[in-house]
Amino acid sequence: MGPGAASSGGFTLLEIMIVLVIITLTTSFAVPALRDSLYTDQLKSTSRKLVGLVSEASQEALGSRAAHLLHVDFERNLVWITPESPAPDESEPRRLREMKIPESVRVADVASVYGGKRAGGTTTIRFTEKGYVDRTFIHLRSEDGRVMTLMLSPFMVVSRISDAYVELEDQAASF
Repeated sequence: MGPGAASSGGFTLLEIMIVLVIITLTTSFAVPALRDSLYTDQLKSTSRKLVGLVSEASQEALGSRAAHLLHVDFERNLVWITPESPAPDESEPRRLREMKIPESVRVADVASVYGGKRAGGTTTIRFTEKGYVDRTFIHLRSEDGRVMTLMLSPFMVVSRISDAYVELEDQAASF
């Protein structure tokens, strides 16, 4: 090519800088919104933590070959794990792990096949020495009215999580 010929199809430094500025601006608006939806949704975060606590209760029961209880205190918004029976040197079972539920989320109720539905006081969910649990639904409600249902099943502990209020009777055929 001679001196008067057109240049090759590359980009100028100015064009590359303009594209980078546009990408930076777009990212600066998108990332905070994504972060807020993933990490600050208290209802989803609480449900994930509660799933971990339920799994831990099942594993504690299985590992120690002794029944364990998951306690739910509706008034204090507190959930904790204890062995079903205290150790020989204890007057009452010690708390193995405790979870304070954020003020923006409440345990609406706990419904189980044999225990019925409880929405006040304190209730317990029993995990057998093999880690099994009765079919139980834990309903969480956020202050903005959204609801999540943690569905516990005998052999899979937490079998499903739903973004809606699911009645125990509605799921009778699917378990």
